[in-house]
Amino acid sequence: MKLEHFGMAEPGDCRVVFSASAAELEAAVQAEQAAPDAPADEEELLTNAVNRTILEGFSPLFAQLMEEHHLTPVTDPDFELLAVNRAEGFRAGAEFFCLPPLELGRYTGFVQPIQPRPIRKLTLELEINRHHGDEDRAADEAGKLALRRRVAQEIYRTRCAQAETLAERELVYQLGGEVKGTLPKQLVAGNYFAEQREFNLRLQANNVNFDQYLKVRNQTVEQFRAELHAGAEQKLRGRLGLLLVAEKEQLWPTEAEVDAALAGWKGERTFPSNDRRKLRQGIASQRAAAFVRAHSTLTPPPAEPEIIEAAE
Repeated sequence: MKLEHFGMAEPGDCRVVFSASAAELEAAVQAEQAAPDAPADEEELLTNAVNRTILEGFSPLFAQLMEEHHLTPVTDPDFELLAVNRAEGFRAGAEFFCLPPLELGRYTGFVQPIQPRPIRKLTLELEINRHHGDEDRAADEAGKLALRRRVAQEIYRTRCAQAETLAERELVYQLGGEVKGTLPKQLVAGNYFAEQREFNLRLQANNVNFDQYLKVRNQTVEQFRAELHAGAEQKLRGRLGLLLVAEKEQLWPTEAEVDAALAGWKGERTFPSNDRRKLRQGIASQRAAAFVRAHSTLTPPPAEPEIIEAAE
């Protein structure tokens, strides 16, 4: 496989054009034909052979690009077939995003409260009815109060743990506010659309109409989109900021640690150099998040839960 072109549409937006010879493509065709579920259709066979050639042959090119151009890719490559002919081989393009020039401000000393959700009285009663028998519920008034308190504390412990996880995510969100510099437009747009999809799924799961949501929030569609876009970009900056923290604090894993993680990895695989890149960055990001957490303050929640009548 041959690298024909590498460039950036803007800092961080990487574009590659590469080609494979007829011999490389034919070897992949033969491998596909030897497979137990080999396609009978010629076009499907050729498509599968092209995919096989890319997944097997692009890995060293990707590693070469990272080393020669000092790139830190942050997304999987997105491939596009430009031309193919079984007698001549094929040309293809790849686009991926890498870490652009960014400045990291402070990354310690953040403060974030742990804020568990209040407990509805109805939720408390349902939990008692679901998990406690008639004997418990038939106790005298003091026994009933003790049961309600015990169940409320059980629910509260769960909600405090959930709230602590959310608070740790908020620390990374705060970190995003300290990451300065221009991000690739298409990378930002992709994260915005992903955030929008997640929001739509949450609305559907809670059976909430979008117009109702806007009415409760007292927002226009334009205001909602602007807020979602800003939030998606800051989340993205937070994730990139973790890589910057890892670099500053030397938190990157060794090759042996990556090897060990790769051996037990159950994630979706692409090609070797990219899989190693993802695992390496994943380990570094976890360590960086732990570093930020250890050097910031999570304000503890109240000792007692808040019990309310209204909807949560």
